[in-house]
Amino acid sequence: MAGAMLDVTLDTSQIGSALEELARRLGDLATPFNDIGEYLHQSTDERFQRKVAPDGSPWAPLSAVTLATKKGTGILREKGTLQDTLRKQVTSNELAFGTDRPYGAVHQFGQKKGASGKTGKGSSIPWGDIPARGYLGLSADDETEVLFIIHEYLLAPLKE
Repeated sequence: MAGAMLDVTLDTSQIGSALEELARRLGDLATPFNDIGEYLHQSTDERFQRKVAPDGSPWAPLSAVTLATKKGTGILREKGTLQDTLRKQVTSNELAFGTDRPYGAVHQFGQKKGASGKTGKGSSIPWGDIPARGYLGLSADDETEVLFIIHEYLLAPLKE
């Protein structure tokens, strides 16, 4: 994915330790990663509805100039393409969740006026500063739920 992506790696956190144990037992994490990816999709959709970042902080409001030129008043939601292109990619040892839209990264991290160059007419791209409006990431509740999903697999009897 070339846009914005949430990347979870094995580390010494609770999630990392639990995933490491699960990987040791199962070898192939595709099934639990699919479940975690489905949960992340649901959680991220809820953030879009509430217009908040993973840490619960509200997204920056639209500027007056944006409101004057935009169709509708939705933040990160003109046609719904960004939210509708959220996808998961799962392998036996990796879960990637995000969007392939390049502007997904712009909205996730923000971008300064002119950071992408100029138009043929010399106008800045973007024409003004775009504040970061984080939509990807794990909230404290997400971390708890991901741990719950992993522990459900750890508690399941091994199939022989």
